[in-house]
Amino acid sequence: MAAAKKKKKAGKKTAKKAAPKKKAAKKTKKKAPAAKKKTAKKAAAKKKAPAKKKAAPKKAAAKKVAKKAAKKVAKVAKKVAKVAKKAAKKVAKKSKKKTAARAPTRMKIVWAVCDSALKILKTYPYPEKDTAIAEANRLQEKKGKEHVVRAERVPMEADE
Repeated sequence: MAAAKKKKKAGKKTAKKAAPKKKAAKKTKKKAPAAKKKTAKKAAAKKKAPAKKKAAPKKAAAKKVAKKAAKKVAKVAKKVAKVAKKAAKKVAKKSKKKTAARAPTRMKIVWAVCDSALKILKTYPYPEKDTAIAEANRLQEKKGKEHVVRAERVPMEADE
């Protein structure tokens, strides 16, 4: 019997716990009409808002068209500026005076005695090739390094 009494008490405890849940459900039902009022206000605001939204897209579209037109104008201005620069360059190129072509300088050939690094040590006129070779041999014996003779082109002097 004691066990049966415990079960009944346990059943009453669970029944008490279930009762507050029902009360909470009733409270939400009471709040529901207030929520309906808020939704009604929102719905009314939404009905008024579309009138404003219809005007806004027209303004936005006008702004977009204006921006596109401004971009096109800017592109055309850039192209015009480029063409103007090119024309100015052509005019500048045409206006340059041509300088008279210089007469080619007269050149002569001389014999150069060079060391192993091809540094010119002495030069001899073209007809004196034997003298240049003799000098190269003398330097080679004296210093023990190879010396060569090669032909060099040098500009002629005014009096020659």
